[in-house]
Amino acid sequence: MPRPGLSCMAGGVAAMLAASAAAAPLDRYTGSFNAEGVVADGPDATPREVSCDFTVLQRQPDRIALDGTCRAYWIFSRSVSADLSVDPRSGRVTGTYTGSRVGPARLTGRLDGPAIDVLINWPQPVNGQMTADMRIVSLAPDRLQILVTDRGGQGAPRVTTNLTLARQ
Repeated sequence: MPRPGLSCMAGGVAAMLAASAAAAPLDRYTGSFNAEGVVADGPDATPREVSCDFTVLQRQPDRIALDGTCRAYWIFSRSVSADLSVDPRSGRVTGTYTGSRVGPARLTGRLDGPAIDVLINWPQPVNGQMTADMRIVSLAPDRLQILVTDRGGQGAPRVTTNLTLARQ
């Protein structure tokens, strides 16, 4: 005959594991990261190499905040930040990106396995467009990639940001 105490304890452990599994998709994005990659600041701009330092904190079980600084040629520097919330039931992602020369942008999208796919809605045109696509993907436990694709005006979509982040 099962003992009630063990049955309750097993149920509690199962509930904690389920809660832990629900938080796991955001855990993969948290920590301190160094990043290397390229950024192009216009539709015809030549991509330039950048290096960045990011800290990503989990503010709540369903919310992360990224703060960082990116540098090009060790001369130019730009602060960037993003605040993302995930609805654990639907996988819907909402948030804000700050760091563009046109002001804060609204982010909307979905959590898709090891990736966060969002549409960036700029407050003013960037490269002639009001939107771009951003994908943040977990490549490995200690590596992330951030890709921003400009939807292109007359031409084909173009990757304007390609950063690989390594956990410190």
